[in-house]
Amino acid sequence: MEKSLNIIARILSGIFSPLLMGTYAMILALWISYLNYTPMVAKLTVLSVTLIATCVIPVITIFVLWKAGIIKDPRLNTGRERLIPYMVATAGFIAVCVYTRIVNAPLWLTMFYAGATLALIIDTTLTGKWKISGHATGMGGLCAILFYMMISAISVYPITVEFLCAVLAAGLVCTSRLILERHDIWQILAGFANGFICTLVPTLLFT
Repeated sequence: MEKSLNIIARILSGIFSPLLMGTYAMILALWISYLNYTPMVAKLTVLSVTLIATCVIPVITIFVLWKAGIIKDPRLNTGRERLIPYMVATAGFIAVCVYTRIVNAPLWLTMFYAGATLALIIDTTLTGKWKISGHATGMGGLCAILFYMMISAISVYPITVEFLCAVLAAGLVCTSRLILERHDIWQILAGFANGFICTLVPTLLFT
C-alpha cells in the first residue's frame, strides 16, 4: 500500500511539476477566457513561447547543472540546489510578462505572470534557508488564476467545476509532497498561500 501511494505521489508530482504551471496557466487563459476566440496560430505561438521560457529552458538548465555535477539530483531535493534553476525560471516568467505586453495581450494576463514572478522571487529568496514548496506555490497560482477568471466573468462559460477540480488537484499534489517527505506541512501551506496571494492580488489591484 505504501509503495503504491509513493508511486501515485510521484506521478502527481510529475504531472503538476512547478515547471509546467506557467504552461498550464496559459492554456487555461487561452482556452477558457474570451481569448479562446483568438486565431489558433496566435494562441499556439503564445503557448509555445510560454512553454519554452518557463519550462524548456529551466529543464535544460537543470540537466546541464546535473551533468556538470553542480547539483546531485535533478529533482532538486535540497534548497541550495534549487537556487540557480529558480532564478532561471524567474527570468522565464519575466520574459513572458514582457512578451504579453509586446503582443498586446490583456493586462490581466500579464498580471498573472507578474504575480507568478513575485511568488517565484519569494520562493527563490527563501529556498536557501527554508525549503518552501514549489509544487504548492504553483498549485496556489493555478487556483488563483481560475478563481479570478470565475469572479471576473472573463471566462466563456461558468467554470465553478474547473475551479473546484483545481482545488482538489492542489490538495492531492500537496498531500503527495508530504507522502514523499519532500516538505513539512508548514512549507506546503506557505507555498500555496504564496502562489495564491501573489498571483491573485496584483491581478485584482491593477486590472
